[in-house]
Amino acid sequence: MTHDTKIVRSRNLLLLALLIVVTLFSAYHEGYLPLISVPFWGSLIAGFAIAGWVALGISTKRFLSLVLGIFIIEYIKETIGMKSSIWSYHGTAGHYSFVVWVWVLAGLVAYTLSTKLVIRVIRKLRWPAPRWVNPVILIIISSVIPLSMGDYRSGAGGLFWLFYAVVFVVCIAVSIKTEFPVLAGIVITAWIIANPSEYVGSVTCHAWTFTHNHDYPPFFLLFGCWPLEIFVQYSVSAFLAHEPINKNTF
Repeated sequence: MTHDTKIVRSRNLLLLALLIVVTLFSAYHEGYLPLISVPFWGSLIAGFAIAGWVALGISTKRFLSLVLGIFIIEYIKETIGMKSSIWSYHGTAGHYSFVVWVWVLAGLVAYTLSTKLVIRVIRKLRWPAPRWVNPVILIIISSVIPLSMGDYRSGAGGLFWLFYAVVFVVCIAVSIKTEFPVLAGIVITAWIIANPSEYVGSVTCHAWTFTHNHDYPPFFLLFGCWPLEIFVQYSVSAFLAHEPINKNTF
């Protein structure tokens, strides 16, 4: 291990430690700490451990770009979702920065598992897929949102559709230059992470709840919104860090 690598890893681990402190402090300050269930605690601990894995094999620019990019994107999304009456937060006075920091953790986990495991597995399968397949996949995923919203459609206003329109445009633009294994790996990882992440927060402890789904998170969110947002997070972080979209950083 070179001296420069040790410095990068130390810097990243310090940033991760700061992320952990901020996340836990926001949970305490906003009243979420008493609500966190045992499964939620398990998810947080596992998430921080996986984030430590990524911190050891990524540039500091990419790590920071992921944290800041995810926070900004998800703060906007969470605010719109609340105003659209899709979900509610149950911290003190409805504060939700803790939830956004949890999203940052989820995004780091998605990045780690997709680049370290899932994308590599798909590459080994050597599926012949031309680049035009990527936009088609994203169009199908995006269509899941309006087609499966059900009762949520009445509350989704202009800001909601504008947000996902921008997300969709960014996804399509980036997907043209993205290798199929990268896109497929990110989408599959997002689906895998979305279900337990939303379930432990909304069902096992009610840190947040969905207006029309009390026993399980809504389908459109898990299979439509999550993969689009994770792909945008991946893409924006690559752009901010000046790294190629198809680069395997491990």
